[in-house]
Amino acid sequence: MTYTKTIFQINKMDCPSEEQLVRMALSDFSGITDISVDFEERQAKVIHQENPDQLLQAIDKLNLESQIISSEIVEGPINSKTNQIVQRFILGQVLIINLSFFVIEELAGYFFHSLGLSADGLDMLADSLVYFMALMAVAQSVSRKKLVSAIAGYLQLVLALIGFGQVIFRVINHQYLPNGIGMMTVAFMALAANIVSLYLISKADQKEVHMKATQIFTSNDILINVGLIVSSFLVSWTKSPIPDLLIGCLIFIFVLKGSLKIIALSK
Repeated sequence: MTYTKTIFQINKMDCPSEEQLVRMALSDFSGITDISVDFEERQAKVIHQENPDQLLQAIDKLNLESQIISSEIVEGPINSKTNQIVQRFILGQVLIINLSFFVIEELAGYFFHSLGLSADGLDMLADSLVYFMALMAVAQSVSRKKLVSAIAGYLQLVLALIGFGQVIFRVINHQYLPNGIGMMTVAFMALAANIVSLYLISKADQKEVHMKATQIFTSNDILINVGLIVSSFLVSWTKSPIPDLLIGCLIFIFVLKGSLKIIALSK
């Protein structure tokens, strides 16, 4: 039996949660036997029986700047049941990491008066929703998956809008100063958690376990953590809450954009 191997260029796919969105966008196609992702090249290789243009239309809903690079006929399906089990196990581990840091950062944001930490905690929750949906994708019907995507997407959208409301409130009532040292400590912990998550995902998706530095530091999640660390330093140096407000607002924008991508999966 012949199959088609199509390589998609997906320019805005730069973190594990966006990879899972791509996988979920393609999960309705029964003829797909394998999906492998290369973060460094921003590419997804798909072994399938469908028309490549149909797959591209599904990916395009995510607005990740996708296009077909090549498509060729290959012999026989490439599919590893064992690899699927390993991927689900690792997704479960990454889900636990993200949920744990959602709780940690929300509590730290409250005690250290940091909007940036609270926003990053919300970003962790947003990633958790994506991993949870990815774990559910295999066993659920198309209508059920679309319903779950809609609920998760709109929940994330509401939380992002609440976050913007907090930004406005704190701009008006700015008589507070975040704890810069506390912010920096938790931000470094979150950075370590995201690097571990990237490592686990790369271990599931690639033949070689190592990750290149460019792969780590071009991830949106890592860039957000670095920005949070810089803002915590600026808070301590300037004795002003403005750096915390700026990074918090930036993270809420990322969360808002992520919610729209998830909602697109439910259409």
